[in-house]
Amino acid sequence: MNNKYFGWVLILLVAGILSPLGKDGVRASHMGTPGEDPHRKDRPLYVYPGNYREEVNRLKDRFQQAYGYALMDLDEEWRPEEIEKLHAAFARLPENFYRIVGLKGFYRAGRLQVKNQGPAAPEIPDAGGIPAATFPRFTSVYRQVHQSYQVMLADEPLRIEFYNPVFYESPEDFSNIVHHEMAHVYDLAHGFLTFQNEWLSLSGFRILHLPALDGKLDSDFLYTLVSDPGILNYGPVSGRHLPTYSRENPQEDFANSVAAYIHYPYFQYTHPKRHRYLKEHIFQGKEYFKEMAGDYVSIMRDKIEQVLADRNWERMMPLVREQSRVLNERVETQWVKALREAIGQKISGEADLQLAIASCYLMHPKAQALRMDLLAARRIQLARVFRDSRCWRMGAQSFEGDQAHWSMMHLHFYREQNAAMVQFLDPAALTAHARGYETRYRWRLSITSPRSRLISQGESAGSQPPNGAFKIDLETTAKGRYVMPEGRKLILEVSALRVHPQIPKTLESPWIPIQFVVQPGFKYLGPSPASFQIVFPPSWKTKE
Repeated sequence: MNNKYFGWVLILLVAGILSPLGKDGVRASHMGTPGEDPHRKDRPLYVYPGNYREEVNRLKDRFQQAYGYALMDLDEEWRPEEIEKLHAAFARLPENFYRIVGLKGFYRAGRLQVKNQGPAAPEIPDAGGIPAATFPRFTSVYRQVHQSYQVMLADEPLRIEFYNPVFYESPEDFSNIVHHEMAHVYDLAHGFLTFQNEWLSLSGFRILHLPALDGKLDSDFLYTLVSDPGILNYGPVSGRHLPTYSRENPQEDFANSVAAYIHYPYFQYTHPKRHRYLKEHIFQGKEYFKEMAGDYVSIMRDKIEQVLADRNWERMMPLVREQSRVLNERVETQWVKALREAIGQKISGEADLQLAIASCYLMHPKAQALRMDLLAARRIQLARVFRDSRCWRMGAQSFEGDQAHWSMMHLHFYREQNAAMVQFLDPAALTAHARGYETRYRWRLSITSPRSRLISQGESAGSQPPNGAFKIDLETTAKGRYVMPEGRKLILEVSALRVHPQIPKTLESPWIPIQFVVQPGFKYLGPSPASFQIVFPPSWKTKE
């Protein structure tokens, strides 16, 4: 980062807050909590004891003196209980997150205001469920004249906005969100760590060039950074996020990892490289959890045996929540076996309920079979199980009525070693696997002129077990005639087909399209390592 700008100009992005959902608009990268709709809730009406405005100002001043940031009102005003929650969240951060130069403070608004492209475009209604956002956005462009990967930052002040939904979260989830957003701020304040090769190398993101439809070989073009489908786990996400959230871009992977360092005790064992990097570069050696002997599999095995032997259901639930953040088939198998043995003991009705709820946090298909057996034996009531939001999301109604119809996300075409590939994220893949569905991905390729017509199509099985990210070789999975014309405008569409071996029902996702032109000689994959240039707007430059 140019030292002339550093310390004066600090900005950040809203990276991956909204994800495409075809013609129907957008879907946030978090799943929310069933029954917790902030638009249907009214704040309690009461008379505040004492001078309300004086108390708010006192708490704002106290927060700014402690951490160096002002609390500002937009279309909503900060309330005393909200400031207290924010203060408690910041108290858990190390001091190098305080008084970051260029970040003046935090704004209080009712909801995220996002507009579609165009001067008269309507507001996006789905944005109302987003709890918080860090601004501004950025655009990534490769400049041919400079032979440079540029990160062009929008002309907006660095800020975090907090919206109504965040204040209905539990204290722990609220704190997690605050730490996630502050990770975005810290990222940029230290030269955009997520565009530096050390983070890209350990996380496995790579550069993908996105040529314009009418571009030439010497034209500038957009680029993005895509995750590696061969890597099983990216940064662990909270229970309110889609499981593919960290795969969307390096910024979300980093922010989720920072929150994990503070909140998830097993992060150091499930993601040792990320943990080591954050400890050395971000947290200045500060540790939040005591170190345990052994690797993740052995540690979790001992913990499972202990809590089930003691019948300590309160300690069991944090363990299965931790397991839900990571894909590890050996530990999942251990959990299913242990839960099955405990159920066989017929301890009590309450134990059956707790064991059924615990199984909702496992992605192994046998975990669902365990719940079905309990239900068939009338040892649990489905209504009580579904009071847990995770169990509701893993249920048939939620999956078959909603998640199975989600479209694929972050769809990209590219060539790798002359093979035509399509890569994408499937946010419902893990839930489908947990419910025993087999997923196949269909694709079809059309040419647009002189008339639109289908020229190739194919199908590929998803990986087992899935991790939410997939890439398909179009030629090897094609059915019948395969062609990939160069220099012509093409439309590639992808859809997921879910089939259950025991249920006579086929579930299909919408076809999600992308347009592209295969340019002869174009290199789709960027170099590794690469150098990125951060470009600030002229209004942010310091005076000479």
